[in-house]
Amino acid sequence: MTIGSLPPFPLVCLKSADFSDTQEVVKGKNTIIDFWTTKCTRCPDALDKLDDMAQDPKYGNVQFVSICCDKLDGARDIIDRESEERWQNVNHYFMEQKHKEQAKKLLGFRQVPFYVVLDEHGDITQMGNHRAIDFDEVPGVVRPEPSVSSMEEEKENIFEQVLGFDEVDFDLDFANRCKLESNNSGFQTPTVQVERVFEIDDDF
Repeated sequence: MTIGSLPPFPLVCLKSADFSDTQEVVKGKNTIIDFWTTKCTRCPDALDKLDDMAQDPKYGNVQFVSICCDKLDGARDIIDRESEERWQNVNHYFMEQKHKEQAKKLLGFRQVPFYVVLDEHGDITQMGNHRAIDFDEVPGVVRPEPSVSSMEEEKENIFEQVLGFDEVDFDLDFANRCKLESNNSGFQTPTVQVERVFEIDDDF
């Protein structure tokens, strides 16, 4: 399900100082964008989590992008504050104030951090705060294959369920047959028909 396409907001890459735009940055890539500001107290923790996710093989087909939308120098100071660059697995960009206001209006966000999730075609699949995003449903996420043991366990459970029905069916059926035979003398054919208690569905 897609919500819409991402507008081409102008950006500046904080690493190279090259000019770009949001559509160019996400082109051909499954992407998680984090909009943040230098005054946001929750944003550094959110970027910590994104950086950790970016190192997880589960998200190997997803790129992580941060867009600071208040102060260019302030963003650089925060990212370069320590001896080595923070959040090295996230691509960092800056958006000017006027473009931030456009983004707020078009994307509908009023607080940060605000996430936008896009598929490789540039279509938005999710957006909102951290409570609104299901990071397991991000396009490109690698889903683990079920283990052989779990598949065998599932088969065993199904077998036990079916076997249990068969045993109940057999006991009831056998008891009914014995009762009918004891109530009929000679070679007279019983008039009561035995109905099976359990029948297997066609799609079993």
